[in-house]
Amino acid sequence: MTNMRYQKETDPMIKINATKGHRHAKNALLCLGLAAGLALNGCSSSSLYSLRDLWEWMGRGTETLYHMQDYEGQGQDNFFTPGARWRDTDGNLIQAHGGQVQQMLVPDENGDMVTRYVWVGEDKNSGHLGNCVAVYTSEDLYHWEFRGDVLRSVKSREELDTDPYFQTVYAGYTDEQLDHVFECINTEAVIERPKMLHNEKTGKYVIWFHNDNLTEANPSYKYDVGMSGVAISDSPFGPFRFVDRYRLSHCPEGQIDCYPTSKGEARDMNLFKDTDGTGYVVYTSENNKTLYISKLNEEYTYLCTDPEKAVYGVDYIRLFPGAMREAPALAKGDDGRYYLISSSTTGWMSNQARMWSADTIFGNWQNDGNPCVGADAGITFDSQSTCLFRAENGQWIYCGDRWNGDELYDSRYIWLPVTFEDGRATIQWKETWEW
Repeated sequence: MTNMRYQKETDPMIKINATKGHRHAKNALLCLGLAAGLALNGCSSSSLYSLRDLWEWMGRGTETLYHMQDYEGQGQDNFFTPGARWRDTDGNLIQAHGGQVQQMLVPDENGDMVTRYVWVGEDKNSGHLGNCVAVYTSEDLYHWEFRGDVLRSVKSREELDTDPYFQTVYAGYTDEQLDHVFECINTEAVIERPKMLHNEKTGKYVIWFHNDNLTEANPSYKYDVGMSGVAISDSPFGPFRFVDRYRLSHCPEGQIDCYPTSKGEARDMNLFKDTDGTGYVVYTSENNKTLYISKLNEEYTYLCTDPEKAVYGVDYIRLFPGAMREAPALAKGDDGRYYLISSSTTGWMSNQARMWSADTIFGNWQNDGNPCVGADAGITFDSQSTCLFRAENGQWIYCGDRWNGDELYDSRYIWLPVTFEDGRATIQWKETWEW
């Protein structure tokens, strides 16, 4: 498929170096903000990971890691080069930021169902806001074919009535429903961290994503809506039809709510399908202070139980209150144990990852500390987690984003091997590697 998208090719090195110069100046404010936020909201700081670790590592790192490599071999050679530019089979930079990689059944050119690796993520050619959701496929994890922007943002309300593409996608929607579509996925909205599940029972493909925007109560803050958006399609290659957006499970009675004035917020999120087919959404809530895991319904289109009726420990669980975690990624290891990695909340700057593990999804989660080892482990090798997945040969792979806040389209991908031993996960830096 020919990719006709506009692709910037400017060198980001000057802006990257300028951004680095501001890192130390922001460190103190960020750390003070973390501590002050906890105190003001009355949320226990006992589960907060070490502020000393955050202070020590933020703004530091080997120059070769912060350096945005100009090496172009990624996507051409049969090996990974973390941090290098990665191009698809059309020669364009892969736009799948904040994304997810997995094997799933997809239709081939003859309509037969075949197994392929599918990479879904944010198309950052539009910058921070109004991102379309892009999908790529691969047979070997090195070479990726662009399959389209499968969920498109909307430029204007009139476009939903006049553009043949949107007329087909939203055929049968009332004017009121179309108004809502435009409100949620317009080009000024936040559309982040898209993830996809294939539902074998219904045959549908379902995308969840973080959906946000301004509100009348807070017209200067793009993250005041705090919801998860849901879209659905008959094909992983779209078009995906926006269904709705939702607030999700919230703090139960008897526990300390770290942000009681805004129940059920859902921001950075991920999807997970267990071996029995049960779907879960993992998300940060309570103004980014607490992580949640909530069970989905059988169609994967909403929670299994409405938040007002959900039973804690049965329908959802609340993890690490006050720990200020985001960018969660959940996986089930070959040992049957569940592993959850996340980052702290420091904007585009990298910080120290944390890994937790548990025998059951709604069981007791053990803090396993920083899974990264070696040089620059304290900043997760200058990346932020977005996905853990298992390759066909059994190799587990960590996927992270190395954000370029000034030129988001040129943010890089950090893929590294993950090893499991004695119930703990380890991630180690490699300049190049093969699976």
